[in-house]
Amino acid sequence: MYTLARCTRPASASVRLPRLLAATRKIHTPPARSPTPPSTLQHIHIRTSTPSSSAHPSYTPPLPRSMATISSTARVSAAPDPGLNHTSGHTAPVWLSTEPYSNFPTFPKLSTDIPAGTEKRPDVCIVGGGIAGISVAYEAVQRGLSVVMIEAREILSGESGRTSAHLASSLDDRYYELIKTFGEEGARKAFDSHQYALERIGEIAAAEGIECEYRQLPGKVIVSKSETAAEYDKENDLADEVAALQTLNIPYKYEEHGRVGEAYTGGVLEFQKQATFHPTKYLNGVLKALKERHPGRFKAYTQTRMEKYKDHGKDGVTVHTEGGHTINAANMVMTTNVPMHIASIILKEAYYRTYCIALAMPKDAHPDYLLYDNADPYVYVKKTAHPDPSKEYLIVGGEDHKVGQETTAGYGQHYDNLAAWARAHFPYVESKPEFAWSGHIVESNDNLAFIGRNTGSDVRTFVSTADSGNGLTHGVIAGKLITDLMIGTPNPWESLYSPSRLPKPRTLPEDLKENLKQNLTYKRWIQTDVSDIEEIPRCSGAVMHGGISKLGKPLAVYKDGEGKVTTFSAVCPHLHGIVAWNAAEGSWDCPVHGSRFDGGTGKCVMGPSIHGLAAEDGRAEEAQKGESG
Repeated sequence: MYTLARCTRPASASVRLPRLLAATRKIHTPPARSPTPPSTLQHIHIRTSTPSSSAHPSYTPPLPRSMATISSTARVSAAPDPGLNHTSGHTAPVWLSTEPYSNFPTFPKLSTDIPAGTEKRPDVCIVGGGIAGISVAYEAVQRGLSVVMIEAREILSGESGRTSAHLASSLDDRYYELIKTFGEEGARKAFDSHQYALERIGEIAAAEGIECEYRQLPGKVIVSKSETAAEYDKENDLADEVAALQTLNIPYKYEEHGRVGEAYTGGVLEFQKQATFHPTKYLNGVLKALKERHPGRFKAYTQTRMEKYKDHGKDGVTVHTEGGHTINAANMVMTTNVPMHIASIILKEAYYRTYCIALAMPKDAHPDYLLYDNADPYVYVKKTAHPDPSKEYLIVGGEDHKVGQETTAGYGQHYDNLAAWARAHFPYVESKPEFAWSGHIVESNDNLAFIGRNTGSDVRTFVSTADSGNGLTHGVIAGKLITDLMIGTPNPWESLYSPSRLPKPRTLPEDLKENLKQNLTYKRWIQTDVSDIEEIPRCSGAVMHGGISKLGKPLAVYKDGEGKVTTFSAVCPHLHGIVAWNAAEGSWDCPVHGSRFDGGTGKCVMGPSIHGLAAEDGRAEEAQKGESG
């Protein structure tokens, strides 16, 4: 199994981190797979930006112990990222190899109320600086609206920088299933909206002169078993999908006995005009265009966390920040992956982790297409540029499971499984990954995102959430749909994506099952990971019950590379689930509604919680010093 070198703090000022990180896709507890042979470490040099000066001075970042780092020749070198200011895990995605953090645009922390003095209030306040927020900002500015964007950490510090960068209208939930849930008209609108989104990215990149490797290419779906396997006929649902595509008049090609790679023969369903790109090159380019070409209509603030908001109806929305400032705007858009304070939406969502690796291969060895198998969870594949022009990367992802519900050893096994799959199907890849990372997926109860006007009595508040593994295209859909709603332009997709839509009869059993699973995780209140602090390895964490001085309450205990301990409350501030240690990302993850917290500082890096884990000792208090705007 892949392992990570023990985290130690060198004598020099910087910490050399094995860093790896991000993805997108889909669902459910992975089936057991046979273990693969042990692998050695491989690393790659990455230069990143220096963290905030308010960082805990003696902080050693939590390096994941049970996940894949990479070769045996180089080492990932990076400045420590206390509190995960630049990303949502202590691993680094392949995108950093060609677009380091030093290329990302920077913005100040909010230091005053908005509007100030005689300034006119902005037309919209966007909360969240990922692809959905940036897309809404771009489309709103193009329509003449003024925008203020705030981000709790740094721009692109959430899941948009951890994606596998598939741009697809070949939706993973299958059109024959979408027809059953939304009817033929709804299923066709789902296709049209995602096709619009993947093409819109290309249009914006061309219009703004953004070089982001955007290109259109085929997308292929294969069966999880080759046609020589006894289970092939049982697993093959491609004929059902072909029938649905014919009904919806969606272009496709189907080969009954095709070949993909060295390990698969059987049905191959091909979608035309899919796309891919370099996500952070694109999003950094859009932000730079907004910042440089529209300074009068676009302003952004980082390290500025929303604490609460009030929708005043026709009188607009007031956003209150953690730093004590207010932003008064005509509209507010929440693009935080998981919305805050909105139980009516959160209870219709489920939360998963997904995994990716990037393996080097000779340039042009692999055809340029998107690839998916039809397993649940499924494998997804594409290629991207390598810093060495004689090579390319093959990105392979999958192995999804529920947030906070994995063993320490299990985290590392996911990377092994993906590497074994890649070598079996495409033997020209190098034997060990150069990058390995994981990401966060929010699933809706009916497999389409919630995009539009917020539920309940809110009038000027809009949300985008539950991307179901298609966050890139859903984010671009949000850009158009929410902007249309704000300016009163009819949009044909409004009802399809409405956050207020009720569960469909055919999804109700799964809704009830999902909520039961989430509630069962509260049993961790009476469970512990270890009984003694000496059982916690260095660079790792565990939940244990405090002694008499802590009234026996659950504690999240992190032990750094020097053996020093930092202690937080293990109780998630959202709905009081008990967090679990994520050995892949060095974070504390809540198995109830998916909130995540940095392992060494307790800072919240993923909602729906808006607060971090409470400090329970002096080191934790020191790590949490400083405030946002």
